[in-house]
Amino acid sequence: MARVVRSVVRRFSARFAAAAAAFAREGGHAVVWETEGKARLVVRAPKRGDFTDLGAWSMYDLGLERWTVRKTGPFAGLATVKVPDDALHIVRRRAERDSIHPEATREVDFDCLACGACCRDNEVVLDEDDVAKLRAGGRADLLKKPWSKRKNGRIVLTLKDNGRCHHLRRDNKCRIYELRPAACSVFPVASECCVSAREYELEIFDGLAPEGEWPWPD
Repeated sequence: MARVVRSVVRRFSARFAAAAAAFAREGGHAVVWETEGKARLVVRAPKRGDFTDLGAWSMYDLGLERWTVRKTGPFAGLATVKVPDDALHIVRRRAERDSIHPEATREVDFDCLACGACCRDNEVVLDEDDVAKLRAGGRADLLKKPWSKRKNGRIVLTLKDNGRCHHLRRDNKCRIYELRPAACSVFPVASECCVSAREYELEIFDGLAPEGEWPWPD
């Protein structure tokens, strides 16, 4: 069981930009709606080289890898990014989930061994260091089928038919823990990627549960 701090997501209209900025500076994630169909995510500027930054992972979860650190205006010093049109429903859901949490951050207790959600229906890409580590560890076999496959020129771990990683044991421990890929070792507990995986895979909601059909239909 790990006690960690999670960023809370709050919705703001554009005219409350100053309040949104203050919320982000306190560690929260502000979704600023300029119109009903246009929103901007505002977070603390991620630190260079910090692979566990929750603000950065909140953007990764939206399929984004770049952001702008504002130099002037109410968001000066903060990172902002336009939310893609096909991800607007995601930030709406985040804010709805966290609407019952009053502060910009909250302490949560997450037990990874009771979860394993991040090891299901995911895509783990192996980098050069991962490949070298597997070969040095005597597990070059994991770089080939049925454990891995080539996708767009990259090596990607494959999943079982039920969506679980081949290396995830029934007790939710990793069979190759000492050789696990970097993407797995740096994956931050309580990031939006973590929280959303718990929602989709296990229907564990750290906040207000969604109404209607869940998960959302494709």
